[in-house]
Amino acid sequence: MASREELLAGIRPGMRLTKGFIRSIYSNEISCPGFAEQAIAALEQAGCSRARQYYNDWVTEYEAAYKAEIRPVAHWYRLECEKRWKKKQEEGEEKRKQKETEHLQQMSNKGLIVLLENLTGAN
Repeated sequence: MASREELLAGIRPGMRLTKGFIRSIYSNEISCPGFAEQAIAALEQAGCSRARQYYNDWVTEYEAAYKAEIRPVAHWYRLECEKRWKKKQEEGEEKRKQKETEHLQQMSNKGLIVLLENLTGAN
């Protein structure tokens, strides 16, 4: 893959603007915001008056395809996260009940009677 400098240096009048070249501009834009504007300005200066339109069309097409591809993955991941969350909640509830049971088992009879009276409202 050509460096940003090499990519810009390769822009010249009469060059063929390919999807691969546009993809290179886009990938550099991701890592260096503002690069696409710089490259498009260089292309326009070299005589490619439709460079901005070609670039925008390619980006729109690419991002639509990417979103369509990632949507089922995102849905699957959300369901997995929900399953894991539910499992953690259930495990937490089990631990809470276990601790409560252990606590009750360690209480004296008098303590259990007081607890029962407090729960039933009896005095």
